[in-house]
Amino acid sequence: MAQSKLEKMKENRKRSAVDAVMVILVVGFIILIACQLLFFSFEMQQRTRTTGTVQDGSSDVVGAELTLTSSQVQLVSCSDDDLPDAVAAARGAVVNIDVAGADVGPSNRRGGPALSFDMPSTTALQTDDETLGSGIIVDSRGYILTCYHLIKDYPIVSVTVFGSVRRIYKANVVDVDIANDLAILKIEPEWPLPVAKPANSDMVKITDTVLAIGSPFGFEHTVTEGIISDNKRGIVIGEAVYEDIFQTDAAINRGSAGGALINSEGQVVGVNTAIASPSGYFSGISFAIPINKARPLLLKAIDG
Repeated sequence: MAQSKLEKMKENRKRSAVDAVMVILVVGFIILIACQLLFFSFEMQQRTRTTGTVQDGSSDVVGAELTLTSSQVQLVSCSDDDLPDAVAAARGAVVNIDVAGADVGPSNRRGGPALSFDMPSTTALQTDDETLGSGIIVDSRGYILTCYHLIKDYPIVSVTVFGSVRRIYKANVVDVDIANDLAILKIEPEWPLPVAKPANSDMVKITDTVLAIGSPFGFEHTVTEGIISDNKRGIVIGEAVYEDIFQTDAAINRGSAGGALINSEGQVVGVNTAIASPSGYFSGISFAIPINKARPLLLKAIDG
């Protein structure tokens, strides 16, 4: 009987040992599976973060998926170091628009409830030829883009080009786009002029850094910085309605209209045209016509 009890005890110990081993194996297996799932999830996250799309113009495959390693990923952003180069790229293509007998008082056109939208079209400086605003050289042969409201009331228009030598030219109006407050002028330079490079303004996003270049109060080539506050703003100025234009906080004042609004690469994204102000001076809100709206006028006037 004692021997039988001893055998049962041995058998129970064996079963307990086997059970313990089984438990250890099961737990180990579960841990292994969990580790593999965790690793797989992490790897998928990394691939998702570094996956982009490419478009190869020389291939029939468009929008093919491209997986990049972390060493191939480069974050692109605008820094203050980019801005001097941007200004240098565009500044030489911004000119003064002058007329004889310009009215130096502000034009008070109203639009929208409790807002006054002033076209920053005249200067406070008393000179023989009043600086009305600015313009952008868009073709080296002397074609200049500016705002229509600057030149519509003045038959005599002159353009001041800045470079190693300052030169003043008589300008003829080639064509206008009243709906978008744009005009094309033509001067006859002695040599090819520096040209501003246009951007695709459809790609401009809210919070993009922009720089305004113009001649506020006659101070030529003044540069101010801001961001795009809205890229599809609609405003009313008098009887004119402007849709899908840029709102920015880059400072512009009378004399800035017609000047360039550029991105951090020095490309023109818009033409400065108006401010929202109760006083006639900049109060934090300005507007620019997207450069893509000028493309039909440019093609017609220059290539047409």
